[in-house]
Parts: sequence; C-alpha cells; structure tokens
Amino acid sequence: MRLQSWLCTAGRQWGVIALFVALMTVAVVRADEEPPLDPLVDEILSGVEARYASSAFAARFDIESTLKAMQVTDTASGRLKVKYPGKMRWEYEQPDPMLFITNGVTLWMYQPRENQVTVGLTDEVLGGSQGASFLSDVRLLRKQFQIDFDPNGSDERARLKLTPREGAFDIAFITMTISRATHDVIEVVTTNQYDDTTRIVFRDITFQQVFPDALFEFAIPEGTDVLQF
Repeated sequence: MRLQSWLCTAGRQWGVIALFVALMTVAVVRADEEPPLDPLVDEILSGVEARYASSAFAARFDIESTLKAMQVTDTASGRLKVKYPGKMRWEYEQPDPMLFITNGVTLWMYQPRENQVTVGLTDEVLGGSQGASFLSDVRLLRKQFQIDFDPNGSDERARLKLTPREGAFDIAFITMTISRATHDVIEVVTTNQYDDTTRIVFRDITFQQVFPDALFEFAIPEGTDVLQF
C-alpha cells in the first residue's frame, strides 16, 4: 500500500512537471523560421490566438496521470489562474493540497502536508528554454511544435497533434482538443517516450480576469523544508 501511494504521488508529480514543460517550454526560433501550416490548422490556431491573446483567465482542471510500466493511474483536480506573460498558478485541491506557481522566472512546488517546497529557476527547470506558456501566449505554439490536424476530433471539437520541434523534457507529443464554437482549449494530453500520459481537462473557463502579480509569487512558510529542482 505504501509503494502504491508513493507511485501515485510520483505519477501526479510527473504529470504536473510534464504539464509545465508542455505548456511552458519554448524553443528559440526566429520569426522568419516559422513554418507554414495546413490551412485548416491555421484557421483553428488563429481562433485560439484571438481567444487567449494577452488575456488573464481562470479555469477548473481535472488531471489524470498514468505511469504505463507501473500500471498506476492517479487523478487530481483544482483551480488554475494564468496571467500574461508566463505567470501560472495551479492550486491542487484533491486528493492532496499542492501548489505549482511560476512568475515566469522562479518555479515553486509546495506540498503542505509534507511541509516541503521545491524551488528552481523556470528556464533551468524546463531545460534551458525561454519560460513562457502557450496558455498565456498561444502564438508560441507555431514556433515550438510541428502541428498536424487530428481526424479523431468531431464537428464540435477540433483536435490537433503537437510534436516538439526540439527536445522538450521527455515529451513525445501532445494532443490538444479545442471547442470549435468558442476556441477554448478544453483538453491537453501529453505523452512521453514511455507512453506515460497526463490528461488535463479544463472547464468553467473565464476570461478577462484581473489578477495581482502577488498571486504568482510564493512566500515560503517558516520551518518548511526547501529543496532544489
């Protein structure tokens, strides 16, 4: 039972870190190197860009992380706040409280029940790339990924397959599902080279939010164990 609990925790932590990498790593590519896209993909992305451009937003999220080799699946849920450029706050509520916060420079992972916080520089934790989030600047998707249309979508939901142009952690590809009516990103699934997956569903998305920058900073409580990524 203790081993299974540890594996679930490891799965959740891998899922969150993989998610951060997937959402925040940006390859350094000049604008004139941006490749042409399929017209249908371009149309979908243009709608997403117009929806998310420089807009702070909040959402509920549900996450499911699966470590295939261990046959372990873990779930969690909570709230997300995003502010341009690159500021994110993931507030895990279930099954255990946990915080992942970045101000675009520093990244904190706080686990209150373990009385532990792990800290690192965002660009170093994410492999030396420039810290930014496609959720806070979706225009970066065109530079970071090879993007193909996935025919497994539907009339209501478009689906895109994103393959990193350069090595990003151990991510093999990402599948992103988008509402055709609103252009909201409603699901992101990351798959690594071992076929481990992290599925994140976003709901109750609200745009045009006003968040103080202090929400994306973290004051380490006195007596908390501090580790480095």
